[in-house]
Amino acid sequence: MERLGFIQAGFGLFGEGWADLLLRSEGVELRAVVDPSEEARERFAKRFGDRGIPCFPTLSEALKNIQAQAVLIVAPNRAHREIAEEALEAGLHVLSEKPLADTWKNALGIYNAWKRSKKLVYAVSQNYRFRPEIQALKKAVAEGACGNIEYGTYEFHEEWRLGGWRTSMDYPLLEDMSIHHFDILRFVLGKEALAVRMTSSNPSWSPFKSGAVASGELHFAQEVLVQYFGSWVSRGHRTSWNGTIRLFGEHGTLSLEDDRLFVTGKDGKREEIIFPRYETDGRVFVLREFVKAVLEGEEPSTSLSDNIKTFALTCAAVESAQRREEVALRYYLGELEP
Repeated sequence: MERLGFIQAGFGLFGEGWADLLLRSEGVELRAVVDPSEEARERFAKRFGDRGIPCFPTLSEALKNIQAQAVLIVAPNRAHREIAEEALEAGLHVLSEKPLADTWKNALGIYNAWKRSKKLVYAVSQNYRFRPEIQALKKAVAEGACGNIEYGTYEFHEEWRLGGWRTSMDYPLLEDMSIHHFDILRFVLGKEALAVRMTSSNPSWSPFKSGAVASGELHFAQEVLVQYFGSWVSRGHRTSWNGTIRLFGEHGTLSLEDDRLFVTGKDGKREEIIFPRYETDGRVFVLREFVKAVLEGEEPSTSLSDNIKTFALTCAAVESAQRREEVALRYYLGELEP
C-alpha cells in the first residue's frame, strides 16, 4: 500500500522530533522539509542527510518539486496561517502542531480556508489527550467514579529551560502550555467552557518577556467551575507536565497526581485506580489518527472543528488577563461559520 507522503514545514525545536517520528512510522513517508532558515536546513541535512530527503526554503518551492498528500506544520505559530492556507489551496491535508495560530483572526482565517476545502482533513496535535493517564481520567469521569463533577482544581508547576521564540511571547504560559491543560479539561469533562477569568504575572527570575504565570477560573457548561494555576518558571516544587488535577463530585474526588490516578470516597478512603500503561508519546497516536482519517474519511478527535474551541478558550484567557475581567466564549465561537 502506498504510504502517505508528507512535506514538513519547520525544523526547529520540535521539528527534529517530528521528522524522526515520520521516518520511523509505518504508512507514512517524509518527502521534503521546508524551513526559511539556512541553519535549520543544514541541521536537517546533518541529521538525516543519508535519507536523500530534499530541503526547501519555501513551501511553494517544495510543492513545485514534490508530490505529497499532506503538510505537517511545525513552524512558529505566527507562520501557521500562511502555511495552512497554501497547503489547503494546493489540495493537501494538514496536520499542525499546536497552537492552531498566533491570533484569533488568523485562526479564523485557517478555519474558513479549511471549510472551503470541504473534504480535506485538518487536525491539530493536542497530544496530551492520548496519554494513558488522561484517557484513564476521562474514563473514570464518564463512568461516574465520584458522581457528576461539579467543580475542580488544576495546578501546574514546571520550568522552561529551552529558550527560543517562546520567551518573547506576551503570554507564553497561556498560549503555549496552558492550552494543553484547557484541552484536557474539555476532553475529560466532555463539556465546553462558557467563560474565563484570568490574571497573569512574570516573576523577577523569569526568562520570559512576560506572562510566565497565570491564575484564574474556568466556567464550563452545567455550572462546573475549575480553579486554574500554572507556572512555567517554578523553582523547587514541580508537577508532571499534565499537572495535578482534582475533580470533585457528590460521592468523592478524582485526582491525578504525578500521573497516578486516585479516587477518594466521602468516607475519606483513598484508592488508586490502576490503568494500562503504553507508549507515552502522544504524537504517535495523533499521527495514526490523522492517517486513518485521510485514508478512511473519518474526522479525527483533534480535528480543526474541535480544536478551534480549545484555541478560543486560550484566546479568551489571554484577553481576560489583558483586561482583568471575565470574558465569555460566545464572543469567539459566535464567529465560526456553521
